[in-house]
Amino acid sequence: MKTLAMDARFGLRMLVRSPAVTLIAILTLAIGIGGNTVLFSVVDGVLLRPLPYRESDRLVVLRDVQPAVPSAPTSYPEYLAWSGESGLFESLAAAFTSSVTLTGSGEPESLDALRASANLLPMLGVAPILGRTHAAAEDDRNGERVALIGEGLWRRRFGADPGLVGRAITLNDEVWTVIGVLPGSFDFIRAVDFVLPLRLNVENAPQGLHFLSVAGRLPPGLPLAQARRDADTRAPRHAKDLDSGHGVKLFGLKEWMVGDTTRTLVLLGAALGSVLLIACANVAGLLLARAAARRQEVAIRRAIGAGRGDLIRQFLTESLLLAIGGGILGSLLAVWGIDLVRALPGAGIPRLSQVRVDATVLLFTLGLSLVTGLLFGFAPALESTAGSMPQHLKGAAGLAADTRRVQRMRGLLVVGQVALSLLLLVGAGLLTRSLIGVLRSERGFDAAHVLTMNLTLHGRGVEEPAGQARFFSDLLDRVRVLPGVEAAATCGHLPLGGNSTNGEILIEGRPAVEGETPLSELRRVSEDYFSALRVPVLRGRAFTERDAEGAPAVAIVNQAFVDRFLPGQEAVGRRVDAQWETHGWQEVVGVVGNIKHDALDAPPLPEIYVPFRQVPMASMIVVVRAAGDPTALSGALRQSVYAVRAEQPVGDMRTMDDVLGASVAPRRLTASMVGGFAWMALFLASIGIYGLLAFWVSERRREIGLRMALGARPRQVLGLVVTRGLVLTGAGLGVGLVASAGLTRLLKGFLYGVGPSDPATLVATPLLLGGVALLASWLPARRAMRIDPAVALRTD
Repeated sequence: MKTLAMDARFGLRMLVRSPAVTLIAILTLAIGIGGNTVLFSVVDGVLLRPLPYRESDRLVVLRDVQPAVPSAPTSYPEYLAWSGESGLFESLAAAFTSSVTLTGSGEPESLDALRASANLLPMLGVAPILGRTHAAAEDDRNGERVALIGEGLWRRRFGADPGLVGRAITLNDEVWTVIGVLPGSFDFIRAVDFVLPLRLNVENAPQGLHFLSVAGRLPPGLPLAQARRDADTRAPRHAKDLDSGHGVKLFGLKEWMVGDTTRTLVLLGAALGSVLLIACANVAGLLLARAAARRQEVAIRRAIGAGRGDLIRQFLTESLLLAIGGGILGSLLAVWGIDLVRALPGAGIPRLSQVRVDATVLLFTLGLSLVTGLLFGFAPALESTAGSMPQHLKGAAGLAADTRRVQRMRGLLVVGQVALSLLLLVGAGLLTRSLIGVLRSERGFDAAHVLTMNLTLHGRGVEEPAGQARFFSDLLDRVRVLPGVEAAATCGHLPLGGNSTNGEILIEGRPAVEGETPLSELRRVSEDYFSALRVPVLRGRAFTERDAEGAPAVAIVNQAFVDRFLPGQEAVGRRVDAQWETHGWQEVVGVVGNIKHDALDAPPLPEIYVPFRQVPMASMIVVVRAAGDPTALSGALRQSVYAVRAEQPVGDMRTMDDVLGASVAPRRLTASMVGGFAWMALFLASIGIYGLLAFWVSERRREIGLRMALGARPRQVLGLVVTRGLVLTGAGLGVGLVASAGLTRLLKGFLYGVGPSDPATLVATPLLLGGVALLASWLPARRAMRIDPAVALRTD
């Protein structure tokens, strides 16, 4: 330890003597280490840490498997059937999210609620911080109305009053008793303000309606793989009993919550690891140049008795000090970086609130710093102590061979930097072209100049379908006459809004196909919906105000519905029945173009549209097409709502452009982050090329001066230096292109409309990197052109 302390003190003195090199090295390392620390923090919080539930490794999610949908929510009858399975689940719970309106204590407020079975919270091991959870009897449709309030709302709206437990509050114009306060960390499907009893029965949640999130706890000792096999064995019996033809699939709860995040984090980890390697190569190049300048110092120390092992240890100590300095600064950058990741719009990373810089992350940073220090310090340490002591004591003449070896090593590092930079640039280019392809794909509607507003009706006068239809009809009448409004309509689900309602359907005259259950999405819309979003009516007609209650039941289908169920046949005039929703036949009066409802990179699904006036519901979205800026209508829209119903809370207002942007936000985030890392790598690689050539020019100053004295022109000197830089760059590009042929195939799951061997990307990125390398080579070449031969030849 005494020797180590002496080495550390001496190393600090040596680093202080070269402040420029030290600062550049620490900043370079801080970028690489800080980025990797942020990524590890996210990986640790999202993937590695157990869920905040009791024995979370035994928790699973049960999903419905349909003929055309590999994973869908579960129906209430399916939940009841699987709840009776002995030996497979220790317990099974169901939940779904909804909105509620809180009134009676301040302004009316639309809030999120989780409707959950009584055993959900005990199964998860979540206990309220005050009060109790609800009982099984309160799950009954006619049970007592009780509610657990979230800690955040309890503190914000009720001042953290413990006396709220046992008191009554008004939700949806109904009296509910608060029985407990949930911890703020509770987040099952998403963060909510209330947990309410499920209050379902088979009448209001029939077999065809799939909307429940069902979670279960496996018995002790039953692995997930065995549970999946058991579920597959029992699924046919339930499918027969329920006459559904559906299966089930079990997911680990963490696996279900994380989803595709693992794949994205692996991609970002590979990109950040490449940036760190480039940073290490840069610092190693700096230290190699510095080592060449310390040859005589090393020779003198060896002459007075220092062993090579002692000198290697000393150089490695200096490298580790640099790495620790980069790690400390990188940790500070990581704290800021995590806040930045949380603030990124549409990050789509689950459990992001649990990400933080803690002892585990700091330990990772320390380990990464030490490994990094050894990685970039080992080669310079060996090089500094190589060769014979008498040769190093001869001065510049004796160092020529060593300098050439250092140049070769630095050249190899530059080749590696260029190759890694090209890989990142190719990856970023492919992801960017995919994002552009997604945004330019046919979405089926025009998002420009459209404003949307969410409304959920609760209370007296709008609890029945007739009142709901009357409210939205009156609202649309007011909105349509506002200045600047071109069209106004309502819909149950917004395109790309992330919601869907899928169920079994009947098609008149279509023979049954063995093993197939026709499934379709159902959309409630008002008249003018298709004109508001500029969706083309391909055949037949759109809805009108005459398609109201009491009129013949009608429907409109999309082209995907025709292609899937009625290929080559005329759909207009047929009758369909979305059994679980409309409870009767509707005549198809039109066919419209396909709208991308789930995602821009997903194929359109079969859809049935029914007129809202015939099938009203309480939660609808108002869609308004404006002649100009749609956000200018937001105030007038609110006033129109209050004019129809003063106590009605107004939900989120978003433009369709915002909805469109949110739907591609995860893809845009991945592309932008990989692109940022690629530009970072490009910058570091250009610094490496510049540093190599600047050192080369400095070491060959006398040679260049002699060439110029013998008649070499400045342009020839320029060509000499630039050619060396381009040769190294070309070698790196060659290695990078060969590697990219295999590595870019790992991106196939992220790509849309572009292949991993896209010619445009594979041509443009080498040209860009070559141009940057040319600039980085030109700067030291200009310096070489200005060498005065007389001055250069006088120096030793």
